[in-house]
Amino acid sequence: MLLRAEHTTREKSRAALEPLKQLKAAILLAGTVHANALRRAVGRFVLELPIDSGRCVMDSWHAHLLSLAQRLNLDRLSVRVIVDRTTPTPAANRWNGRCEVSFEQDPFEFRGTGGLLCDLARQYEDDDYLLVINAPQVLYEPLAILTESLGHLAADVALLRQPDGTPGGVMLLRCGALRAIPRVGFVDLNEQALPLIARAHDVRICNYANPTGLAIRTLTGYLEAVREYHRRLSGRGDAGDPTAEDWAATFSLIEPGAQVSASAVVHDSIVLSGAKVDDQALLVRAVVCPGAHVSARQSAIDRLVPSFAAAERRP
Repeated sequence: MLLRAEHTTREKSRAALEPLKQLKAAILLAGTVHANALRRAVGRFVLELPIDSGRCVMDSWHAHLLSLAQRLNLDRLSVRVIVDRTTPTPAANRWNGRCEVSFEQDPFEFRGTGGLLCDLARQYEDDDYLLVINAPQVLYEPLAILTESLGHLAADVALLRQPDGTPGGVMLLRCGALRAIPRVGFVDLNEQALPLIARAHDVRICNYANPTGLAIRTLTGYLEAVREYHRRLSGRGDAGDPTAEDWAATFSLIEPGAQVSASAVVHDSIVLSGAKVDDQALLVRAVVCPGAHVSARQSAIDRLVPSFAAAERRP
């Protein structure tokens, strides 16, 4: 029985690698139609936000993708980060190496995610695969394991789904299946593109019992994602654990260039470069933005502290 089980496991692993042998690129979707409150306040690309000391969201993705390339024995993995036309793209040279990272602005407005993927797929052969990732998130599970789980489905389109039924933000797509998407006009991925693809192609879903990551499009999402990331690093239970001690600080991030008094309390909070926090100030689940100032003995709880100039620009 043991030998048969091991043989079955090896067969499944080989089957998972079949679509992945044709993996041509990882597409990180990082654009937005409109700059949200978090992006406006912090004044930077969301993938450059810190999640640990000296480590930003993009650093985390690069590490995940490097592990994936190593697991698949790929000498090079093309990583295309797609942003909207209003987002300044950072230099990619800090993420050079086995994963060839490029930042590209979406050349078309109002195409939707489905339309964008249709346009990208035209640059590849029918049997080439793309790993498509919702980039503004912190991933909790190894990307290599998630990708192999999708590969096991051996489908034209394999989707990851979270326990609450929402998309998991990681997809494995065969380029030929994306030809079903119209080449012009706005095409939403979930509402329009996937139903069109499913008419003629195999679309399958990989369900996960536990959340695989958390989006960081809002202040609350950003802080929750970073907090859970640090909880897992420390080996503590997840935030949904009823025995978890929520009063205990999980992390404290102070970027180089921020001025924070030694007597200030920074509890599950982030102080970005260019911010100032004075004596005995209290930060709890807060993000202090560049140019912002928290005065002595003042508190910032469950909120984003914008710079004075940003606060004045509010309607």
